[in-house]
Amino acid sequence: MMIAAGGIMLGTAALVITLAILSGFEKTLTGNVLGFTSNVEISSYGNHPLPDFPGTSRYLLRKVPEIVQMTPFVEREAILRSPRGVAGVVIRGIPPKDASVLAMKKIVSGHSLASATLDSIDPIVLSSGLAKQLSTTPGKIIAAIRFNERLRSREDILANLHRFRVVGTYATGMSQYDDMLAYTTLPAAQAFNGFSLTQVSGYDIRTPTLESSTPVAAKINRILRYPYVARSVYEVYPTIFAWIDLQKKPIPIILGLIVLVAAFNIVSTLLLMVIEKTRSIGILKSLGASRGGIARIFITQGMTIAVVGTLLGDLLGFILCTLESQFHFFKLRSDIYFMTSVPVSIEWQHYVIVSGIALVLALSATLIPARIAAKMQPLHALSFA
Repeated sequence: MMIAAGGIMLGTAALVITLAILSGFEKTLTGNVLGFTSNVEISSYGNHPLPDFPGTSRYLLRKVPEIVQMTPFVEREAILRSPRGVAGVVIRGIPPKDASVLAMKKIVSGHSLASATLDSIDPIVLSSGLAKQLSTTPGKIIAAIRFNERLRSREDILANLHRFRVVGTYATGMSQYDDMLAYTTLPAAQAFNGFSLTQVSGYDIRTPTLESSTPVAAKINRILRYPYVARSVYEVYPTIFAWIDLQKKPIPIILGLIVLVAAFNIVSTLLLMVIEKTRSIGILKSLGASRGGIARIFITQGMTIAVVGTLLGDLLGFILCTLESQFHFFKLRSDIYFMTSVPVSIEWQHYVIVSGIALVLALSATLIPARIAAKMQPLHALSFA
């Protein structure tokens, strides 16, 4: 009986832990991706500057009420150079107080753009990997050369040169994206790109839900014409979302296999009990016990095993998930998994679904041994050796 309960406990714990990890992967990846872009991104064909961003913002917010937030940005490929290193990046200019940018929440040294002390040199925030590559630290000055195919002479380089002061470094765990992006203020990026104060590269748009990003992007494309183009996050990062969907496909198979193992544990345990208690069943029947009464004994026994095993499995899964979320025992390579540790998301519906399936299958599994026990003839049962 304890072995059967232990099997159900381990199966239930494995299920809730698996679902917590898969859900954690999806939420962490989606959150990190949205930290680098947004639900919908508006840019221009040919990377030409978009004019009059205040007027465009007012017009679009009036025409598309589904837009929750609309933030302009300016970005451009550039070469960063320090006394000890060179790196190619995309410099992205954002409003300093934009709280939706993931990098500004993941500062590991120095300050974010919002809290940096401004001076005559424009601020820049690099990833920790990029700062290591350039051998620079917060407070140091680096040079940025705007990428231009016409950089053929020293004069061309000087005309496209801009100085930045490193004010902070960040690490989101998505190293492939971290080392491609450097952040500065919107006015600094406009000056670096030669834009006017009303010109931007595009807009980051937040929608009420992630699922609404695709219809909102389609609606914006109907309203705004060339050179504007709106893309949902699913179009900007199709590979990552395809990976997330691929991870979900094995879930029914995993659930089915583990639950079937738990059901077989109950059936085998109760069948052994029927064999062991055959003489007892014969005595009860000779004393007048009905078939239903005998069946209820084994059903009750089986459900007790299932309830105890399920509750213990839920508790074990919850404890292990909580410990992992707090202490991050299992580390991952961020260049492969886009995160530094195994993420878990503890959701009550997982426990309800797993427990419900386990108990229903346990009840079904108890019917076979209970029926066998109920159909035993007293004479055959008493003569069983």
